[in-house]
Amino acid sequence: MQANEQREPFEERHFTVPELAEMWNLSREFVRQVVQGEPGVTEWVRQQPGRRRYRVLRVPRSVAERLYNRALGKAEDEAAQTVAGTWDQRIRRRPGRRS
Repeated sequence: MQANEQREPFEERHFTVPELAEMWNLSREFVRQVVQGEPGVTEWVRQQPGRRRYRVLRVPRSVAERLYNRALGKAEDEAAQTVAGTWDQRIRRRPGRRS
């Protein structure tokens, strides 16, 4: 999709929270917390007097991809920092080497 091209909301696949939880191997509650309030996520709320509130979330494919890529980028950054930190620790702890 090019920058000047706009997709209609109904043309894009929308995922439910359980579908994303299964795809990403995460709990439904965690996925619900991640997508809640994210721009582009559709939320329908129904509440009848004296009854509990029902909330339905639908996540467009583009939003799901954005969230996944954001999480993947954070994981790669953290992994790079961990590897660098581990390397520094190995160098400092080498036997027979003076610091």
